[in-house]
Amino acid sequence: MTSLSLPILCVCLMLGAQLHSASGFGLSLTRPSFLKVLAGSTITQQLQLPPILLSDASDAATAETTKIKITLDNSGDTTPLTATLNRSWSPQGYDHFLDLVKSGYYTNAPIFRVIPGFVAQFGLSTDPSVTAKNSKAIKDDPKGTGPGNQKYTLTFATAGPNTRTTQIFINFGDNIFLDNQGFTPFGKLDEFDVTKIYSGYGEGAPRGKGPDQNALRIKGEEYMSTFPKMTRIKSIEVQ
Repeated sequence: MTSLSLPILCVCLMLGAQLHSASGFGLSLTRPSFLKVLAGSTITQQLQLPPILLSDASDAATAETTKIKITLDNSGDTTPLTATLNRSWSPQGYDHFLDLVKSGYYTNAPIFRVIPGFVAQFGLSTDPSVTAKNSKAIKDDPKGTGPGNQKYTLTFATAGPNTRTTQIFINFGDNIFLDNQGFTPFGKLDEFDVTKIYSGYGEGAPRGKGPDQNALRIKGEEYMSTFPKMTRIKSIEVQ
């Protein structure tokens, strides 16, 4: 009588148990396939996972990205934009930005620094108390798995290591040199027309004629109103 090796015996015992109990999971295993295992062959039938498991796996795979809608406002003329955020690129930046979005922080925020070919920057509220309330910095993320500071990516501005608070910039060009300076993107605009953001004021003071960030932080709307053509973020919504 031929004896079965220990590995084959284990396989037989496992298959015997599954043949008895797997009918409720869509597993199809015929007698010929079972005999092939005894002869050392492989099972040709594919094991079908329960539909609920497949659904759960799919949900887990898509849970790391979020779609947002950004509405620009140019003196009443609005432009909708969409962007895709990716948590794997910058986990803390992704989470922090979504928290700010859900709180309504960016509503009516001015895009106060616009340098053609480089960046457009926003993230200071026109209400100084709101800016102050959200001034706590988050830690840096390590350089992520994303595309780096490519054209139309969204990235937190910083003033040095571990200083990200609320300010965001949109890369107008491929600014890959920023990757090694602690600037880690967390999302990217799906498509974009740069002419929809007013760029006439340019760089901020004192280097340019645009708004002074400190004055905007302290005076809010009172100061912002002296730049009437500036594009604002009417709203940012999670889709």
